[in-house]
Amino acid sequence: MTALTRMRKVWRPVLIGALVLAGLATAATPASAASTNRTGLCNKSTTYSSTLEFPYRGGFTSNLVGPGKCWSITLTAGSTEPVYVYAHGSGATVFLGSKTIKTGEHNVFRTYGTIYSPSFTFSH
Repeated sequence: MTALTRMRKVWRPVLIGALVLAGLATAATPASAASTNRTGLCNKSTTYSSTLEFPYRGGFTSNLVGPGKCWSITLTAGSTEPVYVYAHGSGATVFLGSKTIKTGEHNVFRTYGTIYSPSFTFSH
């Protein structure tokens, strides 16, 4: 038995124990976390990237979400605020519109089309 094989056998139970503890810590989420929900952006376009901007949060902007990708964030419940939707492609940034959301609810923005005719939908 090589030294590397012996090391793997020694570390395997430690790694499994750490993964089990991590799972238990995730399952024991505090009750206060139940008062939040996710706001997300899924980009269904094929030719441009998308972002969300939160003007009431100092102009905070989501990551640039490429075609076929999604992004989300948990916002603490208790406010109503606008969210701006943008398309980015071919050297241009296009404002697609805005929607007022209630934080603490499930809010999903989806972008579609091409950079020449971008659009978005909203659901919660």
